[in-house]
Amino acid sequence: MLPVNWEEKQEKGSIRIRKPDFRSLLRRTEKIRTRLSDFGNSLGFTQEATLLILGGITGILCGFGAVVFHESIAFFYEIFFTHSKSYINEQIFQGISVLSIIGIILLPAIGGLIVGILSFLFEKGEKSEGIPSVIVAVATRGGVIKPFVSVLKTIQAAVSIGSGGAGGKEGPIVQIGAAIGSSFGQVLNLSSERLRILVGCGAAAGLSAAFNTPLGGALFAMEIILRSFNAKSFSPIIIASVFGTVVSHYFLGDEPSFKIPKYQLLNNIEFLFYILLGILSAAVSIYFVKVFLLIDKGFDRLKKIPAYWKPAIGGLFVGIIGLWLPGVYGFTYKYIDSSLYNSAPFWMLLLLMIFKPIATGFTIGSGGNGGTFAPSLFTGAMLGGAFGQAINYFFPELGVSPGAYALVGMAAVVAGNTHASLTALIMVFELTNNYNIILPLMLTIIISATISRYVLNGSLYTLKFKSQGQDFDIYGRKVSVLKSIPIDSVKEPIECFVEISDSFSTILEKLKGSRFSTLPVMRNSTVIGVISFAHIREFLMNEEAKSLLYFVVAEDLMSKAFGVVFDDSDAESALLAIDSRDLEYICIKNRSDGEIHWMITREKLLKLYQNELFLSEELKDLKIS
Repeated sequence: MLPVNWEEKQEKGSIRIRKPDFRSLLRRTEKIRTRLSDFGNSLGFTQEATLLILGGITGILCGFGAVVFHESIAFFYEIFFTHSKSYINEQIFQGISVLSIIGIILLPAIGGLIVGILSFLFEKGEKSEGIPSVIVAVATRGGVIKPFVSVLKTIQAAVSIGSGGAGGKEGPIVQIGAAIGSSFGQVLNLSSERLRILVGCGAAAGLSAAFNTPLGGALFAMEIILRSFNAKSFSPIIIASVFGTVVSHYFLGDEPSFKIPKYQLLNNIEFLFYILLGILSAAVSIYFVKVFLLIDKGFDRLKKIPAYWKPAIGGLFVGIIGLWLPGVYGFTYKYIDSSLYNSAPFWMLLLLMIFKPIATGFTIGSGGNGGTFAPSLFTGAMLGGAFGQAINYFFPELGVSPGAYALVGMAAVVAGNTHASLTALIMVFELTNNYNIILPLMLTIIISATISRYVLNGSLYTLKFKSQGQDFDIYGRKVSVLKSIPIDSVKEPIECFVEISDSFSTILEKLKGSRFSTLPVMRNSTVIGVISFAHIREFLMNEEAKSLLYFVVAEDLMSKAFGVVFDDSDAESALLAIDSRDLEYICIKNRSDGEIHWMITREKLLKLYQNELFLSEELKDLKIS
């Protein structure tokens, strides 16, 4: 067995191969972190100020990453669709020659094959859609993402999208930005908490640079990636979004992603139409998710086909669809612009609405690269544009703008797919910069998200996790790990409690000396209620009751309502009960006799969960079963 600090040299002719000294590498990163920390302390920086600086640097790095990614897509588009024209047909999309048709169909397949080979060589053929993989890294690995991911995903996604894949660029760019933020944090040897924040900064900066929506990108990072809103992470994520957008503006220009028409609410009766659009958006979202997951599972069942061939097969199907509907390709937003400006025929909008989710499923479900966020925007725009045209057909006297319905439909389908209502609202509002659209947006988004959540019982991301055998709760905790923890391993005896006959002064002293703000009240060694500072305060607010202060006992002050779980439950049920009631601990009731002698604290449960999570992820990495 090799020692920790090892170094081996081999000579092959004149070539000397030197294996890395990992301990030396760790020492260097620790020195960098220490020097930066000392420099910050010498300038009087607080922890908040340091996080802001780190967020700003992450934003700049991710801004450059977004620029490289954007140019990479353009580069591969030139290779596949511009330079190839001279070999296929000068008018590739209008040509009717057999060679032209074969070329259109094969281009996405060739791109898929390249992506599949890269995945086989560097990822062992595993599928990894951008946003879900970042969510998993934050939830299970403390924000650790391998540094090479940013380079690999840039190449894979640029090839996939540039060759005609139907995925969106936001998923890969979120993954690229998150990988940059994670790598930067790992170099500085940051704690898991700060590393997660930098991952959120990277994701926000990447999305902001891609769509020119800094606030929407920041909310996306907190609502989808980190799954929490707090002041500590909000400020550095906002800073990262701003810097990422500034860098993108400098190199790529400050033009918005979509050409937005002027919007005006002409008649309040339109709110009825927006309610109907919300219902239709929910239906389309459900269709999108079902189709996507169906195709994804279908490719997973093809066990006999090598993994690197699957993206080529998916690309072949996309090419067949693209032969008739080139709007499904992911490298252009011009069909969204056509819907917004009502310049596309009704039948075209309907066909693109139906086939875009299918093409996206073939691209990503087969193992290709891309995201589902932009395809959701696209599908919503097609739905809204077609719906607006239908209103004009049946109610021409209203003179509504189909582009306005296309715009609202974009946000509504995104909300229905991702259940990120706030992100969808703010991103589309940023795109329009028009306050008049807020009310229709809010109404339609909430209707779509509510119906979709009720029918699907999960978003596109969470349902994908479930299909892969890993589910996460609303706080981003891995449910399978929680379910594997038995109650007996986390229960502890009730050591600090109040007897039912204890006086007011005794109760007060016990509460002051306890680590909990609420104590169980016991009679004959079993819990019958709880008492807290809140109960005492409520008692003291009553002037008549205050006169009886020295005569009351715990039984007079306690509440009989308290949280319990049965002793045959698992840790997931216990933590759900603790979170839903915002408790510090929960009592364990014996199912056979109904007695309560034990408790589970949130602190111990979360600590054991983190230990179990770490072990399960380490064993997975080491391929130990």
